[in-house]
Amino acid sequence: MFGKGKIEIALQRSSFAPGDTISGNVILKMKKPVTARNLSISLIGEHKTRRVSGGMMGNRNHRSTSTHTMRIYDFKHELDGEKEYSEGREYAFEIKVPEDILSAKPGMPQAGGMLGQGLKIAQSAAAMTGAIPFQQTRWYLLAKLDIPRGLDVRKRADVIIG
Repeated sequence: MFGKGKIEIALQRSSFAPGDTISGNVILKMKKPVTARNLSISLIGEHKTRRVSGGMMGNRNHRSTSTHTMRIYDFKHELDGEKEYSEGREYAFEIKVPEDILSAKPGMPQAGGMLGQGLKIAQSAAAMTGAIPFQQTRWYLLAKLDIPRGLDVRKRADVIIG
């Protein structure tokens, strides 16, 4: 264990439907007490688009890949405020998955996000150039102990929403 310690996220299950409640515990595994601004858990959705385009350049087949990741959902829940955090503390949490979460798309603001029209432009360009787009949305929980003037202690746990 490097740094100040680590965080664990304990979930009863990892697959959820819209409208479900994600419940679990954030467990602190600190080497020694540390002062932090807060401890939070966030539900985050990121939409990843990968394009593979190809063509002939002279006598060789040329292929290029580009990847773009855009945050489409970000809900943060503060578990505790500014104080000294120590070993073995456990914090229970519940986050309700919105009924319309699967309609969160790039280009639409969700949970305070600022999203542009980049995906639509990229898809139009891909259609014109013959590029093959691949799209994926990843959902995860991010527990974070916000340490001033130091490296934050973080833990990510992937979840499935669908």
